[in-house]
Amino acid sequence: MFAFSSATLFLKKVIAYLSAMIIFMASGGGVSMSDLNPASLMARGCVENPLSVPSWSFYDATAKVRRTQALEKTRDYTMYLAKNEREYCQLVLQLRSKRSNLQVSCTDFTNEAGDVLPATFCEEFFLKTSGNTVDGTYPEQLIPVKQDHKLEMEAAVNYPYYIGVRTTADTVPGDYTATVKLTNADQPDNRFENLTVEVRAHVWDFTLPEAPCMDTAMGLEKWQIAREHGVDANSEKATQLYKAYYEFLLDHGISAYNLPVDILTDEADAYMSDPRCTSFCVPYGDDDTIRAYYEKLSSHPEWLKKAYFYPIDEPTKEEDYERYREITDRLAGLFPDYNMVTPFYVNEVEIDGGKQYGVDLQDGRSSIMCPETVVFDEKGFAERAYERQANGDKLWWYVCCGPGPKTDYCNLFTQQDGIKHRILFWQQKQYNVTGLLYWSTSYWCDTIGGPWASSWTTPWTGVDTYGDGVLVYPGRAVGIDGPVSGLRLEAVANGIEDYAYLCMAQELLGEKYVSRTIARVTKDLTHYTLSEAQFAKVRVSLGEAIEKAYRA
Repeated sequence: MFAFSSATLFLKKVIAYLSAMIIFMASGGGVSMSDLNPASLMARGCVENPLSVPSWSFYDATAKVRRTQALEKTRDYTMYLAKNEREYCQLVLQLRSKRSNLQVSCTDFTNEAGDVLPATFCEEFFLKTSGNTVDGTYPEQLIPVKQDHKLEMEAAVNYPYYIGVRTTADTVPGDYTATVKLTNADQPDNRFENLTVEVRAHVWDFTLPEAPCMDTAMGLEKWQIAREHGVDANSEKATQLYKAYYEFLLDHGISAYNLPVDILTDEADAYMSDPRCTSFCVPYGDDDTIRAYYEKLSSHPEWLKKAYFYPIDEPTKEEDYERYREITDRLAGLFPDYNMVTPFYVNEVEIDGGKQYGVDLQDGRSSIMCPETVVFDEKGFAERAYERQANGDKLWWYVCCGPGPKTDYCNLFTQQDGIKHRILFWQQKQYNVTGLLYWSTSYWCDTIGGPWASSWTTPWTGVDTYGDGVLVYPGRAVGIDGPVSGLRLEAVANGIEDYAYLCMAQELLGEKYVSRTIARVTKDLTHYTLSEAQFAKVRVSLGEAIEKAYRA
């Protein structure tokens, strides 16, 4: 009996020593070996219930950290942003043993003088890819963490949190710090079971303009919002929900196709005058209604500049352009000097037995050129597009189910590297494109099981177009009476801000500087860096150069 007890005690000591070494290595050296003596570990019961020293690492906002990938060891992180901007990073947590009564919290950001910047703190929800070409789940939806947030963590599984800071035009520049805490409510005083991490934000001394420097036009479907929130599409509640989603996109620098109210109402005036609104669609209705739209919009040059028609989409053949000519002839008589956008992915069209080009067929009829990004790589297109741009037409572009995720073109697919979503906007500036059109941000209706079950949003476009047409999520599923953001939407918002940086740099430092800076990130539409560290380095260098020139 005595020998058995001694052997058991010896075995426990061996296990305790091994536990101590594992904890020491997992802590990155942050726990001293003197604190991990076997007696202390055994007294806390670590043999029967091993300690779960948290592993953790910071990541850039564009990273998509999978559930079981090995963690990096980035323990120090500073976000850099201008005034009137938002910026993010991610903190990924992992435990050695399962725990069930945990709380994760984040303070606001403060500086030494006591100035406060509100923090955004979200739990990342993982979304399935349920097709044949991509396996597994990807982080996407960002669910705001509640104050009484309690959770269970499995062992050896990554739990990413999205940390954001937002400034205003009045923010005091300088350095701010926030604190993230992981607390085990069952062992709140056990420093081996809990974690405290600081994250910093540096605010540059220059201000991004309130009005976006680029145009956006994106779909937002009122009926889908109403359906997912369980209300009648014609009810006042549905209207209020649409207004909330519209404002949510506007707050991210994005203008939805349709205003929340009829253009002819007095209520529409404030929406059309909002400097954050870069565009809105005019319904293609009967003659009298179109004339009424013109009468109102032409009384205010700013409104008329933002207004556009979008009655036909992606013409590809002769009969499409016959209808196109009928529409544009009609508009010319009802709405003088109308703006119109007609997205196209086929530039070479066979008409009357010969080849003609969409960029020419639309000349004088669609004042907003809007090719799919890949069209820029077709011979002769860019030169002709720039000629039209020099003559006063706008040049936008778009992505959708194409260019596909198997190509090297940047897009907004769920399974794509997150950095591609943001580089798309650097390429936009590189190609002198001034607007982005995206067909929908809320196309939820064809997703099997709903938008919280799968990211296969448009199965009719192919087996790998995950996330196509969805950038925002209905909050009802998680107890929110409104929209929920996602990693890709925030990447788009940050990309729009990056575009503003490049525009400011062009004004302050010249086109050559901007071209050299962009070249450090992207060479052309299919050759660019995938290094988040390189991208962050270039962006910080850009911000510092703008600040220096801004102060001069």
